[in-house]
Amino acid sequence: MMLSRKKKAPNPCRTAAKYLFARAFFKNVKPGIQIGVIAGREQVKNYMSGAWWNNDPVTTARNIHINWGGIHYDG
Repeated sequence: MMLSRKKKAPNPCRTAAKYLFARAFFKNVKPGIQIGVIAGREQVKNYMSGAWWNNDPVTTARNIHINWGGIHYDG
């Protein structure tokens, strides 16, 4: 008799989510566009105060860029 083990999904890590969101928020913008440090810190604070464990940080950063007028750059 063989039992199959289901892999348990990893628990979301607050530090990793914060890092990934901040990196995606500052790096994935169109060339020539810079985001100010104060605006970035405010967005990171807003992201971390919400349901960060339920949202993909990179997708959330992309959605904010799209809402800000399409400043997202896919690379």
